[in-house]
Amino acid sequence: MSDFIEKRRQSFDAAAQLYDDVRPGYPERMVDAVLAYSQLQPGARALEIGAGTGQATAQFAARGLTVHAIEPGAAMADLIRDKLGGAGLGVTVETADLEAAELEPASFDLVYASTSWHWLRPGARWTIVAQALKPGGTLAAFWNIAHWRRTALCPQLDVVYQQSGADVTQLGPMATAEVEHGALMAEWANDAPDREAFSDYRGAQFDWSETYTTADYVRLLGTYGDHLALDPVVCERLFAAITDVIERNGGAIELPYATHLLLAQLRASRPA
Repeated sequence: MSDFIEKRRQSFDAAAQLYDDVRPGYPERMVDAVLAYSQLQPGARALEIGAGTGQATAQFAARGLTVHAIEPGAAMADLIRDKLGGAGLGVTVETADLEAAELEPASFDLVYASTSWHWLRPGARWTIVAQALKPGGTLAAFWNIAHWRRTALCPQLDVVYQQSGADVTQLGPMATAEVEHGALMAEWANDAPDREAFSDYRGAQFDWSETYTTADYVRLLGTYGDHLALDPVVCERLFAAITDVIERNGGAIELPYATHLLLAQLRASRPA
C-alpha cells in the first residue's frame, strides 16, 4: 500500500464516529438492484470490501445475507462490531487490508465494495475477488458521489474557499468533477486484467439528494481526507465562513447525490 493511501486511510479511521454520524447510506433501490442481478436468497454469503463504519453492511445483512466485512481501519471495524454486534444480524468483521485477509477460495456468492474499490490495488483486486467468489457469483462496486457543484450555494462557497486559503481549484469536494456513468462503467470493466473471467457487465445510476443543517454539512466536510489534511488554522477559517454562508441562506443546504453501481458475474466456466 502506498504512503498516500495509508495516510488517507488513517485520516478516515481517525474520524470514524463522525463518519458514521454524517456519511449517508445507500439507496435501498440500489440494494434491490444488486439482489435482483445476483438472484441471491437469504443466507447467501457476502464479502464486503472496505466496510467503513458499516452503512452498507447493515443494509445487506438486513436483507438476510451473511456478511463478512473487511475493514482496514481499526476504529471503523470496532465501530461496526459495537453497532451491529447485538443486532441479530449475520455479520462478522475482519480488521485487515483486502490483500492480507484470510479468505476461503470460492466461498462467497457476492463480493461488494462500498465506496472502496478505488482504494484497492489495480489488477490484484480483480484477482482476489475472482478467487473469493463462487463460480457464477456477483461482484458489485458502488459509490455515493456528491454533486457539490450543483448546490445552490456553490458560487458563494467558492468565494469562501478562495478567501480562506483553501484553493478551490485544488481542494475537493467543491472541485470535484461531474462523473459520467457510462465512462465510469467502461473504465471499470476495462481495468480487469482478465476481462473474460467475468461476464454480463452492467451498471446503474440512482439519483437522490440529502438536506443538511449547517452544523451537519460542516461535519460532513470534516470526513473528507482533503479537508482533514488542511492546516488547522485554514480549516477553522474555512468552516467558519461556510457556516456563515449557509446560515445567511436559511440554515440548510441541499446536496444532490448519484449512487453509481457497477456489476459483473464470475463465469462458471471460461468460454472455449
